[in-house]
Amino acid sequence: EWVNAPGNERTSLKGSLHGSNLDTAAGFFGISTPIQNASFNVDYDLHWRNPPWQPDEATLNGILRTRLGKGEFTDLSSGHAGQLLRLLSFDALLRKLRFDFRDTFSEGFYFDSIHSTAWIKDGVLHTDDTLVDGLEADIAMKGSVDLVRRRLDMEAVVAPEISATVGVAAAFAVNPIVGAAVFAASKVLGPLWSKVSILRYRITGPVDAPQINEVLRQPRKESQQ
Repeated sequence: EWVNAPGNERTSLKGSLHGSNLDTAAGFFGISTPIQNASFNVDYDLHWRNPPWQPDEATLNGILRTRLGKGEFTDLSSGHAGQLLRLLSFDALLRKLRFDFRDTFSEGFYFDSIHSTAWIKDGVLHTDDTLVDGLEADIAMKGSVDLVRRRLDMEAVVAPEISATVGVAAAFAVNPIVGAAVFAASKVLGPLWSKVSILRYRITGPVDAPQINEVLRQPRKESQQ
């Protein structure tokens, strides 16, 4: 819907996009993405002032729900990611994981599914349930991205796949307000995962040059073998 009233132009878009191959669909629109061979389903309900071809990020409001099927992140070293992935600094996080855990992470990053809900209020995107079910690691993310200032404040929990059984809830035991209240309440994180450790990262700063700092490394407990 486009309301073209003088001094009060506004646009509303609501619908869904789905397909069997995200990178093929993205390429059709001239968008580069490192995600290969994944099915996708995206529901959107977005509103902003200005005409459809001139969105105003400062007045952008709405919600995005994204679900991806099995696929792979490729060419992580290049940083040529889709815009949403770059906004969340997910590509930068994967590159750091590959650097820190060379023996665990391969050239690509395979996943069984990705689920995320993001809501936008006055140009600030928020998410508290982004979950990547990966073959080498499970990754949960929450936080916010200021689309106008292009700055982010995100938190990521990574559970590398090696040999133990640890739940993501345990990763947040050291911070129950941030962890349990957000991730447990969202009911999107699955049961205990088989992991060697839990890592928690803080991702802040400019979208194009984020700072990624490790704030927790929880070792595997012998009793969980």
